[in-house]
Amino acid sequence: MPEVRLRPPREPASERGLLGLAFLAVLTGAALLTRPLWTPRPAPGLLVEVQGEVAAPGAYLVDPPTLAAAVEAAGGLSDGVPDTPLEPGDAVLVGFGGVRVVPAGDPLLVAVPVDVNVHGVDALAAVPGLSLRLAEAIVAGRAGEPYFELDDLARVPGLDADAIDLVAPFLTVGVVGPRPPVDVNVATARQLERLPGIGPTLAARIVEDRGARGPFATLAALRRVRGVGDRTLEALEGRAVAR
Repeated sequence: MPEVRLRPPREPASERGLLGLAFLAVLTGAALLTRPLWTPRPAPGLLVEVQGEVAAPGAYLVDPPTLAAAVEAAGGLSDGVPDTPLEPGDAVLVGFGGVRVVPAGDPLLVAVPVDVNVHGVDALAAVPGLSLRLAEAIVAGRAGEPYFELDDLARVPGLDADAIDLVAPFLTVGVVGPRPPVDVNVATARQLERLPGIGPTLAARIVEDRGARGPFATLAALRRVRGVGDRTLEALEGRAVAR
């Protein structure tokens, strides 16, 4: 009679499942305990974009993530800048209007519009209609005085009224404070016509008169221009000077 070998009894399926789950739990626990050893840790700090009047505009990992630290990281002067905490997505703009935080979603973060008083040559040169040479001239032109309005770009060589109208939708002057009085002896016709009581015709006459007869000794000397009277001079008080 042939030998009959009996198979050992199998473990019930439920018991095998419990053993497998227990083994998996042990592996998971070990992985969690050792995770700090194999998981890469992000660098401390916050990535912050710093633009404007600093030595090296760009993105910096700032730790601690404060306004003053961000300005200092980009080579700016942090004296007097508060230690205001920054949030993810914040950008820092340094310019004539001071240091300010731009929240995520602000159009300046995508460079539209570009602030002619704070952004650098690269950002300006990316604007349709502005060459690298014009971008450099815009940055150089704001060294002594900010641009209070886009028409002030007329003082940049190579930018006339038509060129300014072309690039105006892509630009802004930002926050620069009140404009000083307009000097009628140096202002362009476009700047003069924005004064109260002076339109394009009268502005052209003022520019033509001072070119033919020299500068105006006083603001009252504008009376020599046809169309300028007492009412016009009253409207110009505090808004214009003759230096």
